[in-house]
Formats: sequence, C-alpha cells, structure tokens
Amino acid sequence: MTVASEAPAAPRRIAIMQPYLFPYLGYFQLVSAADEFWLLDTVSFIQSGWMNRNSLCLNGVRTLFTLPVEAGPHEAPLTGRAYSPKALRALDKLVKSVRFGYARAPHVSALCDLLEAVRMPLAAAEAPVPFVDLTERALRLTLERIGVATPVRRISELGLDPDLKAQARLIAACRARRAGGYLNMIGGRDLYEASDFAEAGIELEFLEAVLPPYRQPGGGFEPGLSILDLIANCAPEEIRAMLPAARIHSGQSLPERKL
Repeated sequence: MTVASEAPAAPRRIAIMQPYLFPYLGYFQLVSAADEFWLLDTVSFIQSGWMNRNSLCLNGVRTLFTLPVEAGPHEAPLTGRAYSPKALRALDKLVKSVRFGYARAPHVSALCDLLEAVRMPLAAAEAPVPFVDLTERALRLTLERIGVATPVRRISELGLDPDLKAQARLIAACRARRAGGYLNMIGGRDLYEASDFAEAGIELEFLEAVLPPYRQPGGGFEPGLSILDLIANCAPEEIRAMLPAARIHSGQSLPERKL
C-alpha cells in the first residue's frame, strides 16, 4: 500500500537578512538559530556598507577586504546587481593575503579550499557574476564547512507584493511560510513592533550576538572579524559550539533602547 507523504511542517522560526559576503560570527548565529534562513534579495545594495566586504587580522592589524560590485542605480534591487570584473583580481589578492597572513593557522588549507570554491564562478564567467548568486554560494559553502544545515532561500522566490516595505514585508514573508516566529538581529529592535507581529500570529524575537574569544595568531584576540578568520583558526566543531552562545530575547519583553 502506498502511503501519501505528509506536507512539510511549517517552520517554527524564520530569519531574514540581506546577503553579506563572509560576514562575522553573529550572522551565522542568526542562521543556525532559525529553522529557515531567507536572503533579503529584493532590497537595494548598501554602497560603502558591509555587503561585499569584511575584515581579517593580517600581521596583527585589522585589515579590510572588498570584492567590488558594479555601479548601478541606487533603487535597483540586489537581484539586478553584479560583481565587478575586478572582483576576481580582488579575490586572488585575498587568497594570497590569507596564505601569507594565516600561514601558521591550523586550518588555513581548508580556508583556501573554501575561497577557491567561491572563486570558480568568477574565473569561469564570461559576464559579470550576479551579486546574490556568488554571495549565496559563499554562504552555502561556509555553512557546509561549519556543518550548519539550516535551509537557505531567497525572498524573491515568495513573489511578495513589491510595494511592501520593511516590517510589512517581513510579516508577509512569515505568513507565506506559515511561520510561527520571526528572528531578527537585535540592532533592528527599533524598527519593528512586537504587537504588529503578534496580531499576525507571529512571535517576534531578537538575537544578540555573542562572540566568544578563540585563539588567533599573535596571542591577542580581535573580535568581530569575518567568519574566514574563524575558519582558519578553529575546527568546524569549535565554531559550531560558538553558535548557541547568542542570546535570544522576546520582542514583547525587550526593554526600549535608551537614547
């Protein structure tokens, strides 16, 4: 007798965030705390922001790296932006910096393998590589290295009303996925009203990143670096052990931020 397969259960908690290239540990704490992680690819690119850059510690100095993105209209969604042809050169420079600056790190070879896997589409492309495609690839490869299995998808797949903005868009996404809860980074606490989410049957929560110290070359500790620093210095199981360190606060009970 054939048994009909059950429909997949609705996620208890989803998180939605813009795609960032090799972000810091807190981003991955958000991903791992959710049942589904959705890339907010319908918003505009943040020029001079952190979507395409982050920092490493090279020769004891906090050093910024950037993969350039082609110029485009400010109002264009991320789905319409692409990495610049100069991004391949920038990534090659990053690999060289990592090989030299992290030569004594215990897992530098795994980090270089990860960067090479991200590099492949740039090296093979005959046209500019879409920003979301490459950034999502980097995220997925990083999650695979760490051992986090949270599903990653794109908000554009949901076909939401393009006129929806900010909180209304998030609530609509939660409804589309029949999610019981929405998790946001605590930095956005002033942007959302827990009562509005509650009226839609959704529990609003905020994640406060916690960045445990770990060994870095040179003996000091520089917090908040790109996840690449962690991958070079820590085994996957060590990184996974840091993910539950984040604190999750209820949007209903979180006190207002003091000005």
